Amino acid sequence: MGVHRRRITVLVKPLLDSGILLEGVPDRTKIRRVGRPAIGLSLRAEREFLIGVNIGVNQVQLGAASVDGKLLFEESFPTVRDPALALSQVRASIQRQQTMMPERALAVIGVSVAGPTDVERGRLLYAPHLGWRDIPITEMLGVSVPVYVENNATAAAIYESQRRRGRSATRTAGDFVLVRAGTGIGVGLVLGGEVFRGTTEADIAGEFGHMTIVAGGKSCPCGNFGCWERYASAASAVELYTGDGQRAKLRSSLRFIDVVGRAASGERRALVTLERVGTHLGIGIGNVICGLGVPHVVVSGDLLHGWKFIEASARAAIAMSLAGRLSRWSLEAGELHGSELGGALEVAIEHYLLTIVGKNKVAA
Repeated sequence: MGVHRRRITVLVKPLLDSGILLEGVPDRTKIRRVGRPAIGLSLRAEREFLIGVNIGVNQVQLGAASVDGKLLFEESFPTVRDPALALSQVRASIQRQQTMMPERALAVIGVSVAGPTDVERGRLLYAPHLGWRDIPITEMLGVSVPVYVENNATAAAIYESQRRRGRSATRTAGDFVLVRAGTGIGVGLVLGGEVFRGTTEADIAGEFGHMTIVAGGKSCPCGNFGCWERYASAASAVELYTGDGQRAKLRSSLRFIDVVGRAASGERRALVTLERVGTHLGIGIGNVICGLGVPHVVVSGDLLHGWKFIEASARAAIAMSLAGRLSRWSLEAGELHGSELGGALEVAIEHYLLTIVGKNKVAA
């Protein structure tokens, strides 16, 4: 883990005292020149469970997991546009999970949403694509356990950060930028293995999807014009492909994965569309690298379905930018599946462990 053994003791002791972490039998099979035999650690995962909820623009994903991250249950359903109805469906699903696992106690809920949040108050401040504004998610869920609400790009960054722990050979094992591109674009920043959050009540850190890259460009649900996500997201690819002519009639039924399928069959219009999306993606990433000073970028979200048609033009655009010329930048694809619900579950796990550590420090 790259820290001194005494630091490990300080980190581990509160978890051992709480009973959530268990020591195994010393491993005497490995030959060690100095020190005591290694002692394995494991999480005691049979007593409690956590719930993660990802509220996406098109669907809600909900999953229950043990505290060691093992998925126990998963379901999804369409996202309705009425926030009260959507959250009542989430609450009903949570109650079903509690009924199905009477031997376990629900400890915490992590919620990821597509928009800036007030983490301290458990509120979604604004979700442009859903039309939700100032939604008290924690209050409306009305559950008896702590609920933590995070922006979905931040949650995905936590998920990707956990995947990269111990991968010292990977450039993105420490500091990296996560660009989550689906219906919109969000950015998460990881520094020293920890996710960066804004210092204001309205956590707008990472809302690069709404930076202007085309002055006077296409209108955005956020109220601005020419936003990055209007040119480099999966949704923008469908709009670009259909255009304003006869194909525009297909827009309501065509999905991004359909455009990717047409590109795979060699259709030139689809190939050019994805190449242009990649160019705009790379332009924005170059701006993000310049603005944050972190040159390593991971792309996540639905855009990865067409990554093999997008990557080359994205790299070319980054290389043309000042960041591309002056930094040793890297660009890689994250995990195609899992970051949405996985991010929400990681939010729950993170806060669960931090709460236990905090309680035991106070007790000490």
